[in-house]
Amino acid sequence: MTDHTHCGRWVLLDPPCGQGYARRASLREKADAPEAPFPSIDLILLSGAVREAGFTPVYLDAQIRLWGWPRLIQEMRAIRPKGVISLLSSARIDEEMAQLRVLKESLAAAVYVVGSIHLVLDSLRVRQLMEAHDWLSGVVLNTAENNFSQVIAGGNAAPHNVALRRDNGIHAPEASATYGEGLHMPMPQHAIFKDRRYFFPQSKRKPVTCTQMSFGCPYRCEFCLDNALYRKMRYRRTDDVVAELEEIDRLGFREVYFKDLTFGLNKRITAEVLERLSGPRLRLRWLCTTRVDVATPRLLRLMKNAGCYGIEFGVESGLRHRRAANGKPIDDDEIRTVFHNCRRLGIETTAFVMIGFEDETEAEIRTTIEFITSLRADYASYNVVNALPGTPLAERAREEGFLRVDETDHTFHRSNLLHKHLTPDRLEALRAGAVRSFYRRPSTALLRLWRMKSFFELAKLVRLSRAAI
Repeated sequence: MTDHTHCGRWVLLDPPCGQGYARRASLREKADAPEAPFPSIDLILLSGAVREAGFTPVYLDAQIRLWGWPRLIQEMRAIRPKGVISLLSSARIDEEMAQLRVLKESLAAAVYVVGSIHLVLDSLRVRQLMEAHDWLSGVVLNTAENNFSQVIAGGNAAPHNVALRRDNGIHAPEASATYGEGLHMPMPQHAIFKDRRYFFPQSKRKPVTCTQMSFGCPYRCEFCLDNALYRKMRYRRTDDVVAELEEIDRLGFREVYFKDLTFGLNKRITAEVLERLSGPRLRLRWLCTTRVDVATPRLLRLMKNAGCYGIEFGVESGLRHRRAANGKPIDDDEIRTVFHNCRRLGIETTAFVMIGFEDETEAEIRTTIEFITSLRADYASYNVVNALPGTPLAERAREEGFLRVDETDHTFHRSNLLHKHLTPDRLEALRAGAVRSFYRRPSTALLRLWRMKSFFELAKLVRLSRAAI
């Protein structure tokens, strides 16, 4: 057995930002609005690789600690790590790379970055980034089939999920390789991510953490980039997932968020995991994201019995033709039925909504708002359509001439599209009005008060309501 106490430390870093949190499903982005802070799934998954390589993982979230770069470097000097794996924001690459270079020179440690999806999908940009920063050890392209332990342990294997420097130059493989079921994923070291300052928007209890059972998404929503990272669905071993959740429960976590893009797609694997979780009756409760047309009555019952308390659904629009154009040809009645089934089982629901498609009218948006209200969801997340770099929508908007040249808004409050019928200011006002109308309904307020069981829930809802509007 490896003696980890003498092998040194590797720091998993969420660097300073000062702009708050906005978490995406796979690789993280930072944004300009404070959202629910919770640990990065990428760093959680990589923590297992660090441990497997024989090192001690140390997690530092400079944002939750309110540290600037000078304070962070001071703290890092005391740790004296062998290496650093830092998240990297695509919106602030130059700024963060300059600071990471200072950190590198101060510590004389290896530095790797976890890039945004838009970055890692472009092998040329990855190579250019490494050429421009010759001090950078490598770029983590994805966290599935996690062989990063071979990299930091000094192995000679050619990893397909890390771009790194070799004696003969830069090794920059394609970001998406082909894996099947049962991919290797070292046990994440959740203990180092235990911080009671973290919570999810729907949280009832703390502390919280994240996990992931599957990687990939077979659907091709035009405004989404997350589904491009893994072209084929991959699943972790059932035994590993169950063992990890039992360990999370043993460590005293009370909630976990499955970061799967679409939970439950593989019915056989999902049923096996859920049936095994129903047995030990863990104290742990969890939530996830899935599609309405995946959430069958049988799956919902299995999820509830296994500890699920909340599900996020991408409803997107109250108009079927809008949903169909974005990969979700789902009837209104089917959506209403699934939300009704969740209420009957006592599973809370969140409706994700997109408003401001390039030719959408204000009347259509108001139809969507009325439809979302009719679903009686517990939460609603209204987002203005943005053409994120690298998405099919961005490519089409550029080709057809309705892409604005100003910076993309990763908070999804303001549009970067040139609309036929609405201005960006009007769209932003409609979004804010939709949020207010949903959360200020008397029935919603009374339900919140009736369900509230702690001061934490009250403080969380106040914070989120301020951030949302």
